[in-house]
Amino acid sequence: MQDYYELYADELRYFKDEARKAFATICSSFGLQEEHVILTDTDNLFQVTFSNRKIRILVEGINWGMNTNIHFGINKRDANLYSILQLTRERKPEIPVSGNQIDQLFGYSHYLMTQATDILQGDTTFFNRQEALLKQEKERARKAIQAESDIKLSKGYLRIDTPFGESIWRKPRPLLATYYSIKDKFPHSYEVVFNEKDLLSGGTYEPIITNWKIELGEMVIKDQVICEISTDKVSVEIVSPHTGRLVWLLEEGIAFKLSTCIALLDPPLI
Repeated sequence: MQDYYELYADELRYFKDEARKAFATICSSFGLQEEHVILTDTDNLFQVTFSNRKIRILVEGINWGMNTNIHFGINKRDANLYSILQLTRERKPEIPVSGNQIDQLFGYSHYLMTQATDILQGDTTFFNRQEALLKQEKERARKAIQAESDIKLSKGYLRIDTPFGESIWRKPRPLLATYYSIKDKFPHSYEVVFNEKDLLSGGTYEPIITNWKIELGEMVIKDQVICEISTDKVSVEIVSPHTGRLVWLLEEGIAFKLSTCIALLDPPLI
């Protein structure tokens, strides 16, 4: 975090000063004050928050402060903050906010002063409407997930809950033989090994296969994507290092360590 401060100290100071200037009129007119929040290591430092007893406004620089977005909502613990873009879509300003970062700061401030005085005065109608829309969207997503689950269950898929909170579906297959029995049967088969370099970045949990793109008995071409592997931090696609027929695989949802064989490919006859 200290390196972050040192690297962007001048840009960060400039952004915050301009944000304070841009929102000074709003603060004085509606009794908002700057919040001195201690940010965590994962937060974007290019942000300034203003609040009064009714609302909170978060002024955020994105892409290292090159652009601007505004989030605002009811000043209550754990209340949702909504992007000003949701408001501009609903109220359709004649002149959209544009320009560089500083233009955007002053443009959004002007927009709030001219198009959203009801919100600045504490009217919660807009937020209540957004909350209702959010609940509707969550309910639609829940129903869609449930419908997908019903279809997969009807087709014999097995649902597996991962350690990092996501669910995956294991495809219906006959009981698989062990790696050693298949290796004995196909002694010249190629091993597809998952190494640390394939992961790109680490995670708290061991990786699991979340989706096989091919199935047992199918031919695989070298450099073809064969599966997806995930941790709690990253998901990567794995390509085949050889051409061959897939004769064994490590099934979805099984946690494994690095440098583990995840598939066996029987090379084609020459």
